[in-house]
Amino acid sequence: MTQRSESAFSGFRVVTYTPENPQGTLVWFHGGGWMIGLGEDSELWGRDLAERTAMTVVLPDYPLAREFAYPKSNGWCTAFWQKTTRTAPRPLVLGGDSADAHLALCCLPAAMADKAVFVYPVTTLLPTRDSGSWKAYTKGWPLSPRLMDYFYDAYCPDMAARYGASPLEQLGRIPETLIITAGRDILADQQNAFVYRFGATQIVYPEATHIFLSREDGIEHRTKALDDIAAWLRSH
Repeated sequence: MTQRSESAFSGFRVVTYTPENPQGTLVWFHGGGWMIGLGEDSELWGRDLAERTAMTVVLPDYPLAREFAYPKSNGWCTAFWQKTTRTAPRPLVLGGDSADAHLALCCLPAAMADKAVFVYPVTTLLPTRDSGSWKAYTKGWPLSPRLMDYFYDAYCPDMAARYGASPLEQLGRIPETLIITAGRDILADQQNAFVYRFGATQIVYPEATHIFLSREDGIEHRTKALDDIAAWLRSH
């Protein structure tokens, strides 16, 4: 039986799901465009991830961009990650989805994970408007260029800071990493570039759209992601 518990770190809630006989720790930075707090969908994902992987899953409800724009939110997340690497049972896996997987990626220079898992992550804040995926999925999709620009502007309004805030440009190395990419997503090409640069393992769901983890029409892909993440962690 998976147990839920709550704690706090520097004024923010941390939810933890612990299965029976946990086999390590997975810190997951939940999605939400840097602007949406830990909600029911994120908690359900964390619980299911704990049950499927047999790992303790830690969900930090980190500072949001409305009040803590870059680099303040990153500082909190990095401090939390560093503290976790000193105290949590290993192996230690770092993960996240969507825009807030970016926060997880930004933590890696401070303390390396044993492994990492990301679902449709933002890997760069630099313009990707000329990419095929950005042009292909402009209207009628869960994540549009207009919405993504809104998130970028809220999280990192200083355009000059965006290069330094982009893991694709700044990271020197990464642990063994799994990237799950939604095929019908404006962010697909920046994930492809990340995989090409760092040699990460990539699984593409050709028919999936962004935020399938929390959409009713994404249940099939969500279930597959749980299976794929658990299988990859067991085999690496």
